[in-house]
Amino acid sequence: MTFGDHTRPTSGELEELGPFIELAREIKRNVDRFAADDVADLEQLSEAIDAIPRAERRTVTEAVFERLPVDVQWAILERVFGSTEIREHLEREHERRLAEVTRHGDQQRLADAARALRCVDVGQLPAGAELTIGLFREADVRPAVLRGHVSDSCARRVVLRVEDPPFVRVIEDVFNPRGGYFVTREYDEAAWEADRFVAHSTIEVGAATDVVSTPFEPVLYVGGRVDFKTEAGVCRGLLHLGFVMLGDIDVFAG
Repeated sequence: MTFGDHTRPTSGELEELGPFIELAREIKRNVDRFAADDVADLEQLSEAIDAIPRAERRTVTEAVFERLPVDVQWAILERVFGSTEIREHLEREHERRLAEVTRHGDQQRLADAARALRCVDVGQLPAGAELTIGLFREADVRPAVLRGHVSDSCARRVVLRVEDPPFVRVIEDVFNPRGGYFVTREYDEAAWEADRFVAHSTIEVGAATDVVSTPFEPVLYVGGRVDFKTEAGVCRGLLHLGFVMLGDIDVFAG
């Protein structure tokens, strides 16, 4: 089978044509729908087809930007879409990428500070930050710190979202997340069931102390026991901190 003067497109070429193929399919669906409608007139058909490119403009714009030289990009896009529409799209994209870079930069600075201090002060994290903690048996925690979140011996992984620091919201609480934890009577699934927090619980994580004035501090110490504070009071945990992730940054690994 050939396409004009060309042979069958390669898988790579088909992938590049993806956005345009979807556009063509949408046009065909509308043509088929109007062809089956005896009362449809050409004006309605023209309006329907004309509306499709507007809905797909962002996809086509991005596809063109990825594949053409810069001078050709601007020449085509200005002719087809107009400079005002392009400028608005690029400004939105610039703002999105700038926010992403800023957020990642802030997370990296926090991770660097935590790595230097060997602890994470949850009270100093910004609202909205995502925090993932990996909990291990004391016997497993030292080698786990080096491997970070890829360690197979993680007994419990808790994903948290910082609300009003130091309070965090539980997103998920998972037993043996990578399936490599060697389950013992010291900490088995029944123990986890007794410990686990349901999604959207609001808690504090950190370290219980024996100081009367500050019985709990919202600080996570790498290798140290992880404790929790709820409305019911302070609960001393059974597991130790093997890794912390701020967003996609593995704070202590290596």
